[in-house]
Amino acid sequence: MASRVHLLGFSIVFSLCFGYGLFFPLRRTDAGRGKSHLKAAVSCATCEVLVSYIQSELASNATLDSVKPAAIEFCNYALTKEGIYAPYVCPGIIDLYGPAVQYVATQVVLNPAELCVDFKLCTSNQTAHATRTRHLAPRELPAAPLPHATHNEGTRGHKADGGSTLTILQLTDIHIDPDYSEGSPTRCGLFVCCRSWYNGTGSAGHYGDYNCDLPITTLELLADTIKALDPQPDVIVYTGDNPPHDIWNETYNSQLGATQFLVDYLAQMLNRTIYPAMGNHESFPQSQYYGQLPLYKEVTQQLAQYWQKWVNFTDISMETVKRSACYSVVIPNTNLKLVSFNANYGYVANFYSYLNDVNVDYFLLLDWLELEVDSAEKTGQKVLIIAHVPPGDTSTHSSYGEFYLNLTKRYGSTIVGHLTGHTHNDEFQLAQDEYGVYGVVMVAPSVTPYTNNNPAFRIYTMDLIKDTLLGYDQYFLNLTKANEMAALKQVPSFELSYTTALEYGLQDLSPQSYAALIERQAISLQFEKYEDLISTYNYNKHSKSNEAYKNCDITCQRNILCAVQNIISSKLLECEAV
Repeated sequence: MASRVHLLGFSIVFSLCFGYGLFFPLRRTDAGRGKSHLKAAVSCATCEVLVSYIQSELASNATLDSVKPAAIEFCNYALTKEGIYAPYVCPGIIDLYGPAVQYVATQVVLNPAELCVDFKLCTSNQTAHATRTRHLAPRELPAAPLPHATHNEGTRGHKADGGSTLTILQLTDIHIDPDYSEGSPTRCGLFVCCRSWYNGTGSAGHYGDYNCDLPITTLELLADTIKALDPQPDVIVYTGDNPPHDIWNETYNSQLGATQFLVDYLAQMLNRTIYPAMGNHESFPQSQYYGQLPLYKEVTQQLAQYWQKWVNFTDISMETVKRSACYSVVIPNTNLKLVSFNANYGYVANFYSYLNDVNVDYFLLLDWLELEVDSAEKTGQKVLIIAHVPPGDTSTHSSYGEFYLNLTKRYGSTIVGHLTGHTHNDEFQLAQDEYGVYGVVMVAPSVTPYTNNNPAFRIYTMDLIKDTLLGYDQYFLNLTKANEMAALKQVPSFELSYTTALEYGLQDLSPQSYAALIERQAISLQFEKYEDLISTYNYNKHSKSNEAYKNCDITCQRNILCAVQNIISSKLLECEAV
């Protein structure tokens, strides 16, 4: 019995590790996506055996309490190999995320082969047993659909002030840490450092550190910068993620409290409408979301109450927010419909997403998004989608990318843009297949410096006559320089990093312009022309945080070309494996 308990404990830890991003959140090599020591040691076949075992045991008579000691033991082993001080974090991780693994394993018979494809330990051509059949936006649903607001056609071509362009400021991944302490250790053996009670080396700067989440001082600097912009942006969107990355130490109050603090702070400082999208960290525990369970109904409804301080929702829109953390609005005095989509069911680290095939809420969510875009097309409106998780990241289900590709193939002329965050990096993804290019997913860099990026925000410009995003200006805070200035009692500032027109030669942000950019990148790789193009992209990808990112070797360059051209995660991994 003891050996069975130990095997089940290891299986639970294994599931948590490869739910992608829980134990090793956003840790990647400079050249691309790195592998942990544990992941490198686990084969495709081993993955299938462990998933089968955890499912059979939890479906019988094993309880989480009975296997918790073994799970902590294996967690300690796994995280110690990663340089993490495991005894401090493992009990909290097992307590917080073990119940989700147990619930999912006892609710539905999962195909181990397809689950291991989602864990990125198998590719679809390694196993003959992955027979996934996911449906996209079904028409006949056994539940009440989400409320769908009918918006009157807006004003085409000009704003109320007579201008023909619209500016849109995007913030993403703020990850505010109220416990950040200047002078505290920056290397502490934990996922995130810079707290006064942690032990370690290094000294946290006044405005932050690349191994830590955002201090309030930098949030204040950001708010002051936005207030001082002249002219002011017409629209502000925020694509999610409020709490810090202390994933072993979360409580319901700390998670929801981070959102409440950020909403209250920006509402007071900026005193204007901000259109949010739900991030994976807004839930409790982070990344877990399943609208049918009472806990997540409560989380969603609480989020809706907070968001009301930013957006004046109609009754119908508010009902949709309370049920799904989604909504749509028409930007005042324009013909642009903004659609905020909850992408948490597309995220691999959400264990409940493995119930998507039997999750009515998931089907309703996809159906709602398609109806929102369809109604915009029928009334002559254009659509700007905002969401947290981009569909083409390796941490997403392939079905999410497939859905979005099909959506853009059908409504590419209606959707003018898709703004996301989540990766903390400055990236883009093309929605394309062998027949054409249909859309561009913009991935904006984070405000938090965590994962070696400078704090950043960007401002898009849209031509309201041509219904086209013309380009964006990317801004960043040189964190090293900012901390040096703080030591001299000087106040730093965010500075312009680049514009898409000058940096990449883009006439606009259309799919065609980005396809031409990729062609130039491919020529750079094949013929060593435009030799600085991909290296420049990689340097910008990390918000100019380290000169080393300019040195993008052949593997780095190929991974970049794979990432920007594959919006379906399984195809991205197959491309990188070549």
